[in-house]
Amino acid sequence: MTNLMNRSMFNSMLKLRQLSAAKGRATNGISRASSTSSSAHQKVSDNANTGIKLSTVAGIAGLSLTAGYAAGNFNNLTSTTSKDSRELPSGLPRGCCSCDSPPVELNLTKSQEDLPSNLASLIGEENVISGLTEDSSNTMYLKGARLGRGKALAIVTPISLQDAVKALEVAVQADCIVIPQGQNTGLTGGSVPREEEDKRPAVIISMRKLNMMFPIDNGEKVVCLAGAGIATLANNLNKWGFPDRESHSTLGSTFLDPTTAAGVAFGSGGTQLRKGPAYTDRALYAKVKQDKWGRHVIELVNTLGIEGIEDTDFHENKGSSIEQLDIYANDIKQGYDRPMA
Repeated sequence: MTNLMNRSMFNSMLKLRQLSAAKGRATNGISRASSTSSSAHQKVSDNANTGIKLSTVAGIAGLSLTAGYAAGNFNNLTSTTSKDSRELPSGLPRGCCSCDSPPVELNLTKSQEDLPSNLASLIGEENVISGLTEDSSNTMYLKGARLGRGKALAIVTPISLQDAVKALEVAVQADCIVIPQGQNTGLTGGSVPREEEDKRPAVIISMRKLNMMFPIDNGEKVVCLAGAGIATLANNLNKWGFPDRESHSTLGSTFLDPTTAAGVAFGSGGTQLRKGPAYTDRALYAKVKQDKWGRHVIELVNTLGIEGIEDTDFHENKGSSIEQLDIYANDIKQGYDRPMA
C-alpha cells in the first residue's frame, strides 16, 4: 500500500512540474517587454503550484492515517480473539507431588480407631481435634500455606512437653504417621498430611501452645520451646534488655512468626548451621527407635546441659528433665520469675 501511494504522489508532482514549465514558456513568447506582467504571472503560477502541492500532501496524509487506523483496529481484533482462545497452563503435574491424585483408601486397625479417644483421655478432649473432615476448626492444620492438603486421624495441641511425649508414644504404638507442626508457614507442604501419598493414617502434633521462652546465663542463651515464634523472640530480646542480640534465625517469612523449631531445621541448624545470626547450641528432643523385640519406642535425648535438669539429677521414676522444664515454663507463663535450677 505504501509503495502505491508513493508512486501516485511522484506522478502527480511530475505532471505539475511539466504544466508549470509549459505555462512559463508561453508567457515568455507572448510578451518579453512587460516584465511587470511576467513577474505577476509567475507569482500567480507559483501560488497555484504551492496550493496544489499542499492539498496533495494533506490528502496523502489523511489517507495514510485512515489506513493506519484501519490496520490497527484489525490487529487489535485479531489479538483479542487470540487472547480469548488462549488457555493458561494448569501447573500439573507438580514436581514435588501430585496433590490432585485420588486419596488412598485406608483400612484402620483397632488401635488406630481407638486412638482419638485414647489421646483425649491422656491429654484432655480440648487438646484433640478430629481431622477426618475439614472445617473451620482444623483447616489451619490440614492445609499448607502454598500447597499440600490432607486429612488427619487426630490433631493434637499439647500444652506441655509431657503431653507431647505421651501423644507421640500412643501415635507410634498405633503405627501412625506423626507430623510435628509449628505455625504451618512453610511453602513446601511438608508440615501437613498428604492424603494421596500417605499409606498410613496421620496424626498432627501441633506445637503452637508450647510457645514459652526465657533467657539463661545472663542472657547469653535463650531456652525456647518448640512453638516459640522467631519474631516474638526478637521482640522479647529487646524487652529483656538485649537490644543488640539478633533473633534465633533469619528466614524470609520471619514476619509470619514461624517457630524456632523451623529455625533449627532451615535457618540456624543442619546445613545452615554457620549461616544464621545465631545457632542451636543444645536441644532436648525425642526420637523413635526399635527395641530388641522390634517394637517402636520413644527415647528422650537431653543435650541442654542446664544445671539441675540433667538426666543424672533425677533418680529413676522421680522427676525428669521435661517435667522440670514444664514446671519452670508454667511459672514463667504465670508471671513468676525465679532461678531455673
